Amino acid sequence: MSTNDSIVILGGGIIGLSIAYYISQSSPNRRIYIIDSAPQLLESASGYAGGFLARDWFDPRAAALGSFSFKLHRELAESFDGQSRWGYAGSHVYSLSLDDAPAGVRGEDWLLAGTSRAEAVGRRAYGHVNAPGEQVNQDGTPAWIAPQEKASWNVIANAEDCAQVEPRRLCEFLLDEGKKRGVEVLLGTKTTAVIKSRNGGISGVKLESTDGSKTSKTIQCTDIIVASGCWAPRVIDTLFPKNRINLGIDPLAGHSLLFKTPRYPTAFRNIEHGNSGKYHGKDKHTAYAIYCPPTESQPYSPEAYARLNINSEPEIWIGGLNSSTMPLPELATMTKDQIDPESISELRNTAIRLCGLVGADGEPTRDDLEILKEGLCFRPISKSGVPIIGRVPSRDLGGVEDSASGAKVWIAGGHGPWGISMALGTGVVMSDLLSGREPRVDISALRVSSTTRTSKL
Repeated sequence: MSTNDSIVILGGGIIGLSIAYYISQSSPNRRIYIIDSAPQLLESASGYAGGFLARDWFDPRAAALGSFSFKLHRELAESFDGQSRWGYAGSHVYSLSLDDAPAGVRGEDWLLAGTSRAEAVGRRAYGHVNAPGEQVNQDGTPAWIAPQEKASWNVIANAEDCAQVEPRRLCEFLLDEGKKRGVEVLLGTKTTAVIKSRNGGISGVKLESTDGSKTSKTIQCTDIIVASGCWAPRVIDTLFPKNRINLGIDPLAGHSLLFKTPRYPTAFRNIEHGNSGKYHGKDKHTAYAIYCPPTESQPYSPEAYARLNINSEPEIWIGGLNSSTMPLPELATMTKDQIDPESISELRNTAIRLCGLVGADGEPTRDDLEILKEGLCFRPISKSGVPIIGRVPSRDLGGVEDSASGAKVWIAGGHGPWGISMALGTGVVMSDLLSGREPRVDISALRVSSTTRTSKL
């Protein structure tokens, strides 16, 4: 058993990585372990998400955390060249209503439902700004978007309020920096039980390999952070079978495609680059996001992001085809085995409609897209509609005494579609909490509740 005063983080996605990054920064002498049951990281939402960031698109209860995290994303990118290392760029955002879309429905509504920004969307009028020489369609939209007859375009946000990243690259940065500071990562390892001291408090955790070898070990710790995304309820039930809480976190599966188009060969330049009066004035490039409502011929809400990969390499991510009934696999690496060919085909047809080569004389758009990656990931959706962040009271764990010397148990999860956007802020406030400091932003409405019963799905 380790004799160190350690922190154990259960889950190596962007939430767990962000927590490890900021704790290792503020408490460099504490030993930190990231435990993940999968044999490799970033095989669910953190590796396959779109990477959209927003400043103020959130439920009022999470607004302070969302805005704070947006600021942290920019600061991190400016400090470590995030523009070239993980594609950080301010983003223009459109809502596109196609010709057969139901009246009054916007593509971004599912993200904005119940938030303070919902009523303002649609009344914002920024217009589209291009750098000299960049191609645009006649309606002012960037050329990577195929012109849509009888469609209605609305500019709903600009690069002052939204941004994008390539989430896998950002996670790799956080992981590498954490390792430089001594963070240890144990892959293919599950936590099977907690170890209790004589006074009934928690003194550590028991670990077991998931490769079938049944190799086991123990780690003594003072804090256990459950940051396991959709797997958090399973983790809690395994470690605390008599617990009195139900996190109310359910998995929402989502397919995605990553592709290239000849109409997006190089990164779009940011016309405000060098303008110190603009929040995104340091960005060399800009990104774009489109949200579409469902239609009679397309019964889901597509979202397409023209983003940048490492070294500002252009790519387009498209998703929005979600399922609340697809079963969550045992390990994140098993997710790829559940990719549905029909869903991928449907996404590709949507990608062709939105981004394909425009046909001559009214012919449909043609497929000249280069598919880079097919994806499926599971997002953790909470009943409350906001993240769950804070300490779990010992009385709710079941059979655990509230000992002053016992390890504390924390939760950081249920971020829904905002896991990438809110990850850095979550890392900072968790670092504050573990250090006994007042969180830098108000998260009182996000605390763990023993009254939570079911998720919102």
